[in-house]
Amino acid sequence: MTAPATTSTDPRSRTDGLGWVTRAALRRADLVLPTSASVTEEMTARYRIPVARTATLSWGVDDDLLRLRDTVHRPGVRDAFGIPAAATVLLSVRSAAPVYRTDDILRAFAQVAEERPDLHLVVLAGHEPAESGAAEARTGCLARAAELAESLPGRVTLVRRTLTGQETFALMCASDIAVSVPRWDQRSSSVLEAALAGCRLLLADLPPYRELLADGLVAELVPEPLGAGLAGLLRTAGSLPERDRSANRSFIETSETWSRQVSAMQGFYRRLSAGARPPAGRPTTPRPGAGERS
Repeated sequence: MTAPATTSTDPRSRTDGLGWVTRAALRRADLVLPTSASVTEEMTARYRIPVARTATLSWGVDDDLLRLRDTVHRPGVRDAFGIPAAATVLLSVRSAAPVYRTDDILRAFAQVAEERPDLHLVVLAGHEPAESGAAEARTGCLARAAELAESLPGRVTLVRRTLTGQETFALMCASDIAVSVPRWDQRSSSVLEAALAGCRLLLADLPPYRELLADGLVAELVPEPLGAGLAGLLRTAGSLPERDRSANRSFIETSETWSRQVSAMQGFYRRLSAGARPPAGRPTTPRPGAGERS
C-alpha cells in the first residue's frame, strides 16, 4: 500500500529522477491511497494507475483534540505566547517554508497592518527539515519574519520552537483566523484541526481545498495573485460566526475523526491480506480528508 505524501501538481516539486522513483513505487503498489480525490485523479491520469488500485482516505483529526477543544483557556494560551489579549489573531498554521508561501503571508500582513491595528500575526517555525536546502530556506523565512516583528513591535509573534500537536491545537483555539496557502497540498490535518478549533479559514484556491468546501467545510478561498488576494481578505476578516464554528465542528466530528479513518484503513489492510482488491474511489465508511501535519 502506498499513501502519497505529496504530488507533482507543481512541476517545480519534482525532478526526472524523483518522477521515475515515484512511478516505480506507485506501479508496484497493490493500493494507492491519497488523501484527496484530486490527487487520486492525478494518480490515474499522470501515473496511469488503474482506478481499481486506488482509493481516497483521510488521515483524520486526532480524537483527543475533540476532547481538548472545550478545555482550552484562550486568555491563558495567549498570555503564554505573549499574544495581546484583545487582538484579532491571525495564525499561519503551516511551517515556515517557501512551499507554504510564508513570505506572501508576511507581505500581506505588512500591507494591512496600519489599516488593522487589532490584527496580530503568529508564525510557526515548525519542524526542522532534514534536507539542507529546505533547512536553509526555513531559516530565511524565519529571519524575514523576525525582521517584520522588529519593524512592527507588538504585532507579530514568532514561535521558534517546534510545538507538540496539543500545543499547536491550543494555539489554534486561541486564534481567530487561520491561513494555509501552500503551492500544492492534499487535505491537511492542520487545516482540519484549525476548523475544529473554530478559526475562520483562509485557504489557497487549490483542488483539495475546493473539495473541502464542496464536502461542507466553511472556509474562504484566497484568490490569486496571492499577496493582493490575502491582503484583501485580511482587511475585513474577523472571528467566525458561532453557527459556522458549530458547522465546522460537526463536519469534523461526523466525517474526519482519526478513529473513523483508522477503521477504514484496517478494512483496506484486511482486504489486501485476503488478496482482494478494495473498491475503487472513495471509501464508504468515512469521507475523505486530511493530509500530513506540517
